[in-house]
Amino acid sequence: PIEVPATEMPEGPPLHFRWRRALYRVTRAEGPERIAAEWWRQAPGDAAASTRDYFRIEDAEGRRYWLYRQGLYGGSQAAPRWFMHGVFA
Repeated sequence: PIEVPATEMPEGPPLHFRWRRALYRVTRAEGPERIAAEWWRQAPGDAAASTRDYFRIEDAEGRRYWLYRQGLYGGSQAAPRWFMHGVFA
């Protein structure tokens, strides 16, 4: 997991994130692209845990990252966690 402080818009992209002990400031973001299990295969109350929102992020240095948030904000579920999915060359 990576560390993402609370965002101004909970369902939006992060404004900053910490990865490998470095803090990155987001200057551009695309997304989210939501990936979720088929609704007819989910157990009741399980939708939030299996939902991922993917964001393409650019930092202040022009480096590009692919982050995703697993889970949804709100409800009785735990707060979503953020992960680094990849780095663009």
